[in-house]
Amino acid sequence: MKKIIAINKNKYSVSRGIMKEKILAVLLMSLLIIGSLSSVAAFAAGKNSQIPKVANQEIEVLVNARKVKFPDQKPKMENNQVLVPIRFVSDKLGGKLDLKGKEITIVKGDRTVKLVIGAKTATANGKELTLGIAAKAVNGRTYVPLRFISEALGEKVEWDKATRFVWIGSKDIPELSDLIKPVSINPYKKYFKDKEFLMDLCYGGCKPATQAYVVTADDLPFAVKGEAYFRFNVFTDHLGTWIRATTTDKGVMPNGLVYLNPKREAIKANGSYFDEENQGDFRFMYYYVSSPDDAERKDYTIQQADYLSIRADYPGYILIENPLK
Repeated sequence: MKKIIAINKNKYSVSRGIMKEKILAVLLMSLLIIGSLSSVAAFAAGKNSQIPKVANQEIEVLVNARKVKFPDQKPKMENNQVLVPIRFVSDKLGGKLDLKGKEITIVKGDRTVKLVIGAKTATANGKELTLGIAAKAVNGRTYVPLRFISEALGEKVEWDKATRFVWIGSKDIPELSDLIKPVSINPYKKYFKDKEFLMDLCYGGCKPATQAYVVTADDLPFAVKGEAYFRFNVFTDHLGTWIRATTTDKGVMPNGLVYLNPKREAIKANGSYFDEENQGDFRFMYYYVSSPDDAERKDYTIQQADYLSIRADYPGYILIENPLK
């Protein structure tokens, strides 16, 4: 009988220990959620509940969800129409562009497009098309209205005001692990000196990362377990400096960022957002960088960071070469 009682006591002791761990885990999670919500409320209150005014972001052109690189002249807005340098878009779509004087011919598959710089009309397989704005030459590049690409080259084109992305073709955003092969995290451990806990793959005791996905701004957009990241921008207001991330991450506790600088310890930042700013599938996350009233960070600028790291539950650590330098 005594033996049985002893076993029952042990079971009770173990159960009580497990219960304590569960209660502590729930309390910790509650504190984290409250802290996250408090930071949102504090941010909004400090802004007098007004959405911050962020400087206009550059227009990006994507073909099948991959960015088109423009080495010199960039896409621009004119009279509420998006104009793009046609050569780089045509090349990305597999078209062949030929320029003779002011006459431009583009051949793509069974389509032949002809236009003249300065003219408001063009032809596609002999059919006349009207351009909202005449094709124009700017520093050696020919700009045409975005819609011209759709009509002339037979591609689906969409202007997204929220991201300032021009989508051409497919909008299927690749998963990061399908886009980039991971590498060893060893060369990047120097960034986490005395803050190794920030190498955890998630919050609350996950194993430290052993590999890393190293990406650049040109690899955006990409998805992290189905949640897309489109772009990162920096702005400064009377409260300090912030990073604004355009994402579809709508978790109660969104993924945080870590700023990595070899001359300074890693700095983490949790995201805040304004409900009224959400647009469809998009959420705009604000991450604190520095403030004149913050003794620890008042002299810190995001340009000092080599990498922005998305701290997510993922097969490897996500390191983005700082696009804000």
